[in-house]
Amino acid sequence: MLLFSTAVMPHFVSATVVSEDIGELKIHDLLLRPYFMLGEGKQSNFSIGESSFALRWELEKKFAGVVRIGPESLINPSAHFVKTVPDEVTLVEAFAEYNDVYGRFRMGRLPVEFGLEGRKWERELVFPRSLLFQNRAMMLRDMGVAYDISQNNWYTGFVIHNGNSGDNTDGRTWYTARWGYKSDDFEIGATGQTGSTLPDATVASGDTLAGVDTSKAAKWRLAGLYGTVSSKKWEWSLESYMGELEQDLTSTKFATGHTDLSYMWTKRFSTHVRYDFFDPDLELYGDQQKAASLALQFSNNSHSSNLILVGTKSFGELHTTRNDEIRLIWSLSPAGIVRF
Repeated sequence: MLLFSTAVMPHFVSATVVSEDIGELKIHDLLLRPYFMLGEGKQSNFSIGESSFALRWELEKKFAGVVRIGPESLINPSAHFVKTVPDEVTLVEAFAEYNDVYGRFRMGRLPVEFGLEGRKWERELVFPRSLLFQNRAMMLRDMGVAYDISQNNWYTGFVIHNGNSGDNTDGRTWYTARWGYKSDDFEIGATGQTGSTLPDATVASGDTLAGVDTSKAAKWRLAGLYGTVSSKKWEWSLESYMGELEQDLTSTKFATGHTDLSYMWTKRFSTHVRYDFFDPDLELYGDQQKAASLALQFSNNSHSSNLILVGTKSFGELHTTRNDEIRLIWSLSPAGIVRF
């Protein structure tokens, strides 16, 4: 009897043990992008820049979760709600994802992906973010739900989100959408965002975009076109957007956009130029911002290490602010990590 029990027990135990797939945890993104900035008037600053670290968990090639840690500037909360952005490390992304033949669904703190530049990861940037994001007229990440689908090079996607990149203090919902066509060397698309605000969430922000009165309710819209053309040696991109504020039965328009041209002279050296503009009120003279930038990029063979020297000249209507600058950026990221 003892011999029989000993022989049967291993088979019984192995039969009752259930093998469970707990998925796979991997490094989603790793970027070190510190910089040194020398501004006009002998102002200087060292910063960790857009450095961040992200993990991705995947299960059955359908379910996934992403967590990213980095400076709060990577959230880039809208100036409609927040006066300043703390220079602190925080949870930049934390979203669940489901992939199916019918598209990709996400929920949590996720990328809003407005326009062409808004969809770029920080590891893909050469210049700092354009004036649209520097003025925080557009957030980079927010709390919400997103859906994307693509078919035969055509794609569409939308995000329903809080608008203030955190808790929805005024109970209003924002909508961001995009539609486009993308091939290997060409992309064209349209994007738009609309939302509204209440004084409960905006009165302390100090926002001045389009002459808004933050103590009153407001309706916001921003939409436009973007496109890019590229080859093995060069790439050209253009974004142009028009915005509108509705408040007290009147409307005020604002505009922004930028164009970039890049040329790769060798595998390890490339040059980049940018023209950028931001007009916060088309009816008001003297507030337009313009900037022209030149960047020299020195890379290793795998482009996992990039040393970028950026010079920016700022000008505009009645421009008196001394804010020309030179930045030295060191961008380090494993070349083997790919975007999902």
